[in-house]
Amino acid sequence: MFALASGVLRTHREGVFVNRQSGLGRGLAALLPPASIYETPKAENEREESESSEFNHDSSATEKVSEQIRVPHIVKNDEERTSLNTEETPKLLEWAEPTFTEEAAMTSLFARLLTDLTSDSGGIGVVYKALHEIVESHSLEDAVLVVDEPGLGKQVFTHDRRPLTGDDEKYLLANPGLYTTPEIDMSPEETQMIAQLCAVSLRIDLLKYDAWHDPLTGLYDRRSFDRLLEMAVARSVRYQWPFTLVIIDLDGFKELNDEQGHQAGDEALRSLGDRFRRILRFGDNCARIGGDEFAVILPETEPEDVPPLLERIAMVNGDEPAIGFSYGLALCPSEADGLDTLFKLADERLYEAKAHRKV
Repeated sequence: MFALASGVLRTHREGVFVNRQSGLGRGLAALLPPASIYETPKAENEREESESSEFNHDSSATEKVSEQIRVPHIVKNDEERTSLNTEETPKLLEWAEPTFTEEAAMTSLFARLLTDLTSDSGGIGVVYKALHEIVESHSLEDAVLVVDEPGLGKQVFTHDRRPLTGDDEKYLLANPGLYTTPEIDMSPEETQMIAQLCAVSLRIDLLKYDAWHDPLTGLYDRRSFDRLLEMAVARSVRYQWPFTLVIIDLDGFKELNDEQGHQAGDEALRSLGDRFRRILRFGDNCARIGGDEFAVILPETEPEDVPPLLERIAMVNGDEPAIGFSYGLALCPSEADGLDTLFKLADERLYEAKAHRKV
């Protein structure tokens, strides 16, 4: 995949693509802080006295409520991870009622999280920003967030973005939730809210990625490629930075679909996309712009360097479907300095090459 740091986020595993879930707008309403967060100390005391009076005639109910608040600040899963060493898991804490100042600070954090989610900066950066604020506001040594949501899988985030090595690997088996060093007093509702807001932020990043990429090959789609090509032409004309535009069309793709089925055709496209990602340099941009058409932007690349590069991309291993392709190229700004003229020139040379192959 392109433009994803450290491989944290994935849109598919082993060729199986994950369906994205909708309903983010409805989910945000459910993530707002509970009414108790905004209560003054006086109103809070009145509410507690009212709640306690309801249980005076039922001692068993009172014991049940007391047990419910003696939980660690982790978000429970339906399925417990029994393989984690119990000595490494957070110990049960007797949650203390926060002060008004602590509640105000937590409410401020939630408000900033919601603001970040609705801004252009929403995404994985919001998760790290939230962890950093928790560490700073509580003078912590460390804070780790574990998220495990459908469509996202298990994701582990450290406040300093360090890789998970050594003792940190225990979080791969931990329940979803917030883990801090030293431990801090935080209600289960507050921890769950932070985890859910961060999960929404991750889903926004995935939706952005899906909007820019072709779901079959993982390459850029036509709309995003048009934008990349427009920017490349503008930089080339302004700063005289040359690049080569290559347009590729698969040979015999229709025959492959007719003879071996569309599944074989999809596998050929997926395999080609994987080779593009492995072989192209950092800074090269490749997109699937049609059914069996691809386009590549190659900065600082001479025309004679293109054939050896495409020969490497055309090589297949094992039982992968083998399929050839034709291509046409054009240089910017020496041959064309406009978006339409550059693309038209490369497209004309492509069809000249295809006609020559048929002769």
